[in-house]
Amino acid sequence: MPADSLHIKKAALELNELLNGGRIDKITMPEPDEIILHVHAKKNYSVVMSANPSLPRAHITQNAPKNNPLTAPAFLMHLRKHIGGATVSGVSAHDGERILLFSLKARNELGYEEQKTLICEIMGKYANIILANSDGKISECIKHISPASSEKRPVLPGLPYSFPPPQNKIDIFDGKALKTVLSAFEGGNVGGYILANAAGLAPATVNAITSRAVGGLFFDSLTDEQKELLANAFDETNILKNAKPCVRKENGEKSDFWIAPFATDGKYEFYDTLNEAMDAHFFALDRDRRLAEKARVPKTTVKNAIARTEKKLKLFRERKAEASDAETDRLSGELIIANIYRLKQGMSSFEADNYYEEPPQKITIKLDSSKSPQFNAQAYFKKYAKKKKTLSMVETQIAEAVADLEYFNSIYDSFSFTDSDGLEEIVSELYAANLLHEPKNKRKKEKPLSCGELSFEGCVIRWGKTNYQNDRLTKSAHPSDIWLHTQKIHGSHVIVSGENIGDGVLLRAAQIAAYYSKARLSDNVPVDYTLKKYVSKPKGSPPGKVVYTDYKTLFVTPKDERDN
Repeated sequence: MPADSLHIKKAALELNELLNGGRIDKITMPEPDEIILHVHAKKNYSVVMSANPSLPRAHITQNAPKNNPLTAPAFLMHLRKHIGGATVSGVSAHDGERILLFSLKARNELGYEEQKTLICEIMGKYANIILANSDGKISECIKHISPASSEKRPVLPGLPYSFPPPQNKIDIFDGKALKTVLSAFEGGNVGGYILANAAGLAPATVNAITSRAVGGLFFDSLTDEQKELLANAFDETNILKNAKPCVRKENGEKSDFWIAPFATDGKYEFYDTLNEAMDAHFFALDRDRRLAEKARVPKTTVKNAIARTEKKLKLFRERKAEASDAETDRLSGELIIANIYRLKQGMSSFEADNYYEEPPQKITIKLDSSKSPQFNAQAYFKKYAKKKKTLSMVETQIAEAVADLEYFNSIYDSFSFTDSDGLEEIVSELYAANLLHEPKNKRKKEKPLSCGELSFEGCVIRWGKTNYQNDRLTKSAHPSDIWLHTQKIHGSHVIVSGENIGDGVLLRAAQIAAYYSKARLSDNVPVDYTLKKYVSKPKGSPPGKVVYTDYKTLFVTPKDERDN
């Protein structure tokens, strides 16, 4: 993403305009590497600062997380003590770096005003959030970097704060210096050449601006006109003046935020400020990433349970195959008894008429030559009894394993479309199924009926995203409501309520049912629908399991609730 010095500077200008003179009313820390400053200026703003190496950022957000740790971390307590109630006196960006500086006026314990600087370093794996005193020494930081980890730039409380050492490159926004560098270009990728010799911008930004200015990236040489065009294209003042903050979409997905639509391909959503564009880009990205992190252990647990169950099922089926010739053993024993008058010890086999077939067929029966005919007959009867018992047991084991496998697969499939609340319910379900060990002294809270909901043509369409949600949703539905589910495919239970449920409503509900199922990427998905009164839950069945009758089927292409 182009979170480079250009974008950071534009974000700083916006933050300074909106927050200057504002008061920090509240500081929260929803994640170990993320803080939220709640600032009251002309209106209330929430500023998210993240030192997460995957998604480092700092911007105003409309989607501030509401969760907060039960026990405040040391860094949060330090910030509350030293800058709680502080006034924002300015926000700026350090030239050429992805660093935001929040100048603050705070009062100490004696009531004297002190100058503090909250520094947000948006530098990938080196991202950090640092509070510095007026003397330039570090008061505290969210990540401690010892001299052993970084000899050149340790970051620890008590040490003087220093900016990252400058690169041995020209400032990309210095037009005169850039033209001098370009005069030595000898062909190849112009964007790559600029990146190798000039600092300040991300590769994506450099390539986009270069391609837009001279119509491409690869040239054998550059004319004076092209050098002039490039120098003008990288004029920071002009770029900031003509900013059109946007989020670029590629293949229907948000891919990046931009200060202006430099690239010619893709689709763009435009915003009034870069902070709004950053918020739109990062909100879904960060939510999905953190959800994936939290789901990693339970998802792996379910995946392992599926693998174990599949292994057991394979073993049970092998045992069934081995015991499938039980009737042959019984027949062999009976034919030995029927022909015992002509058998003697020492025979290794004999041929007999199989009188169970019409006309009787010849069959060869093997014998243990060291044993008597009577012993051989009893041995075949014992094998028959053992295999019959195995068949009786293995049929039950196979049925249980198939049911377990179907249940575990239904849980695993729900990970693909659940949200944070749904993930908590999945974890609770894994506790109940003894797949995860529930922590002791864990406070159990009653879950409300959480589900997706859409109003459509005067009707209400609701759907669950976990087995627990499906159970509660179906149980709470009125007998006259319409119930939908993908046919023989794991997915959500969907309920349609309303007085006049037309074909359009049924079609829309079926599309949602198909989308929140394992077949969400398929076409022509079969979705069954029936009255809720024809849906029942078998006694003792696992969460999400129901049976239904009197149904009809629609074939639809999956669409989520946002797709009109």
